[in-house]
Amino acid sequence: MASVLSEISVDCANPMLLARFWCEVLDYAVREEEVGLVSIGPQNDGGASVVLTFAQVPEQKSIKNRLHLDVRPRGTGQQQEVDRLLSLGAAYADVGQDDDVTWVVLADPEGNEFCVLAGSE
Repeated sequence: MASVLSEISVDCANPMLLARFWCEVLDYAVREEEVGLVSIGPQNDGGASVVLTFAQVPEQKSIKNRLHLDVRPRGTGQQQEVDRLLSLGAAYADVGQDDDVTWVVLADPEGNEFCVLAGSE
């Protein structure tokens, strides 16, 4: 027996802001919304994919994430995807990565770091 990863929860100040951003990044849709909580997931997945849930908390992010998401572009190159994500509200982030790494570190609109891996063109 083993467990299945079904949901990743992200503490944040503005759940809908992050939900909209990540819906655009991942081509997800809002699945559930209540005061202080928004869950998103694939638009047509049959229930087998990972859901992201954004929960409002009073404290602000203060240090580098101990857990972060990695995204891999499909059908486009890494730089084109980075440019798209920057236009959605992401920003470059420095977490101490070397200049020769193959990924690009960005932060979402609330400063949560994530990596853009090399794409599959």
